[in-house]
Amino acid sequence: MNNYEKNYICPKTKTELELSEDGKTLSNTSLQQPLSYEVNDIVDLTFPKELFEQDRKEQVAYNDAYQRYDRGVTWVFESLNSDEKENREKMCSLLHLKPGMKVLEVGAGTGKDSELIIKAIAPNGEAFLSDLSPKMLQLAKQRLQPDGVTVNYFIANGTYLPFEDETFDAVFHFGGINTFAERKEAFLEFNRVAKVGARIVVGDESVAPWLRNEPTYQTLMKANPMFADEVPFEDLPKNIENFELHWIFGFGYYVMGYNKAAQKPEVNVDLQIPGKDFEDNWRLRAEKKS
Repeated sequence: MNNYEKNYICPKTKTELELSEDGKTLSNTSLQQPLSYEVNDIVDLTFPKELFEQDRKEQVAYNDAYQRYDRGVTWVFESLNSDEKENREKMCSLLHLKPGMKVLEVGAGTGKDSELIIKAIAPNGEAFLSDLSPKMLQLAKQRLQPDGVTVNYFIANGTYLPFEDETFDAVFHFGGINTFAERKEAFLEFNRVAKVGARIVVGDESVAPWLRNEPTYQTLMKANPMFADEVPFEDLPKNIENFELHWIFGFGYYVMGYNKAAQKPEVNVDLQIPGKDFEDNWRLRAEKKS
């Protein structure tokens, strides 16, 4: 039985959802901005309905390629001379998962990482798996056989997540953030739905800086410009801690992990420097140089 009204809220207005009598529509309770969402085999909570062009193109591309997607990805990793299973396990290990956790995966695709996540939170865990491509997510639903874990599938835009604040023990996304039309907003959404202390792991294409002038990596970046993308440090939320960064899959991809902190860090610029018989601190030193 699907508990749509219990599990989700409107991704735009963040108000409650109500299921229609025929079970085919979820409608929000906002009087200012009434919105509704279709309930099919997999509930579609996508907002906005008219996607940004960049997001729309990605959705179409993945819907077209879903049957050959896994073969293509495996070829990419083989070309980078990397062990796919080993690297996926390394990524998921950064989540620090434990049995019974409640985890969100944004961009679950065909479910290769989802399988590892589900295994790590069994027994009694709960996984929410989303993708912007209905066909990719349908394939994941067909292939995954969770044992002792509740798995919920929903179609959604990663920038507008249908959850209350501080819902999840961990949030995971790999392989799509480079193409998000509203990337900074997506990082903020990942952070919003994570509990304080929750682990967030994100990764995508980005050749390691020290290899970008090497001939084979130059060819890779020319063939697929996304490999030349930079790690999006500037898009990270301010209130994070325990940050770590790794290059994986033959140094062609990055993956970062961090915990959501209760507040952003600050420097005590007024702390007196010890051993001085006059007032001296960072603020005063900065003022002298301005």
